Amino acid sequence: MKIAMLHPGVLALYGLLLMVGFLCTAPFVYILSISVSSEEALATHGATLLPSSFTLDAYRFLFTNGDRLFRSFGVSIFLATVGTALNVLVTAMLAYPLSRKYLPYRITVMKGIFFTMLFSGGLIPTYLLVLSIGLYDSVWALIIPGLINSWNLILMRNFFMTIPDSLEESALIDGANELQVFLRIILPTSKTIIATIALFYAVAHWNSWFGALMYISDLNKWPAMLFLRQILANLNNPANIVMTSPIATKPPTEPLRMACVVVLTVPILLSYPFAQKYFVKGVMLGSIKG
Repeated sequence: MKIAMLHPGVLALYGLLLMVGFLCTAPFVYILSISVSSEEALATHGATLLPSSFTLDAYRFLFTNGDRLFRSFGVSIFLATVGTALNVLVTAMLAYPLSRKYLPYRITVMKGIFFTMLFSGGLIPTYLLVLSIGLYDSVWALIIPGLINSWNLILMRNFFMTIPDSLEESALIDGANELQVFLRIILPTSKTIIATIALFYAVAHWNSWFGALMYISDLNKWPAMLFLRQILANLNNPANIVMTSPIATKPPTEPLRMACVVVLTVPILLSYPFAQKYFVKGVMLGSIKG
């Protein structure tokens, strides 16, 4: 059986894609290699794509006294699931009416929403607001104040504007009310933008740490990002690192930094493929109509 010869242009394209793929994956491999290398080998040979002296000391340090780490991951998972679900629901509930042409003053409301993208109340007023409504030292302080992101709202509104009005009109003629139209017709036909916005919110919740630093003093309510940040900030003074049991020896500095990056990145990398097929389509459809 003869094997068809590939066109030189196709070979060049494959080579270009392989090179781009390598450039995209090399940083992750580099970080993983450092995280499983010994600090002595890094000081002697430097960092390479393949570890010169394999060791799991950095991960052992993170997970041996892992009660607080696992608890912080539980908080982050709560934020990335419950917080994201509430974000998407409330954003969709505001974006849908703003996408309907018959809504009075919708342009004025959109101008006000766009204004919040340029100006905000500031850090101190936001802190005082969270304190006054009783959300301080609660994980809800990381969810409720930021329930709606203005940019995500605009993307979702623009997507809803691409849905034909005939779908809504036919449902209303059949006796459905506005809520039924929204729940049974609009949301099921908007899986692409919902998955896209959910990914945006989930990544934001997973990577958040500054809000927890301001609003949460209970260490048991810290998300994983803030917990690992305090470990990295105190590598030169291990006594200040908050772990289940006291730290007897100085942890490996550079491998531990990279191990924290790996531990925080892997969950997002694992969740991305499930939303990938909706991601590009949702962004494009949500951005082409104003």
